[in-house]
Amino acid sequence: MSELLTQSRPYAEAIFDIAKEEQTLDAWVSDLSIVVSAMQEEAVKILINTPDLSQRNKAEIFTSLFEDEISKKVSNFILVIGQANRINLLESVLESFKRLVALEKNQKNVMVASSYSLEQDQLDKIQTALQKRTGSEINISTHLDKSLIGGIKISYEDQVIDLSLKNKLEALKAQLRN
Repeated sequence: MSELLTQSRPYAEAIFDIAKEEQTLDAWVSDLSIVVSAMQEEAVKILINTPDLSQRNKAEIFTSLFEDEISKKVSNFILVIGQANRINLLESVLESFKRLVALEKNQKNVMVASSYSLEQDQLDKIQTALQKRTGSEINISTHLDKSLIGGIKISYEDQVIDLSLKNKLEALKAQLRN
């Protein structure tokens, strides 16, 4: 994991500088998100991992999948990273890039995990509380995690607020052992 971050950070910083200068940070996030989500498709995974094609051909075919969907600069970036046999770094590049954008805009990307789908008013209350706590704009993404049993688990940066039933049961179990 840390090796991926180490390898992807220079790419993220380079495209961040370009996007910031051109005031296209959100467009880059959007375009890279499209590419990364396409990488989850089985046919795309096969293309990326096939030894039958040169890196140049793979990069050209891969980039052609997004013609008219992403900007020319993002397309060129994917060509460059693909020809360097680094397409597999794109997800990590996107995450590093999002962190840089969040820092620039004084935003925090927050992951809220719960064992059930949260309603919008619940998410709004969480967002408001976190904005007061951090003094930053909050971007929430959600994740269903049935192992939590109940409650929620909030993660951002290096902070974790675990309000899950699973955590409470583990704490009770530890108390009973002592």
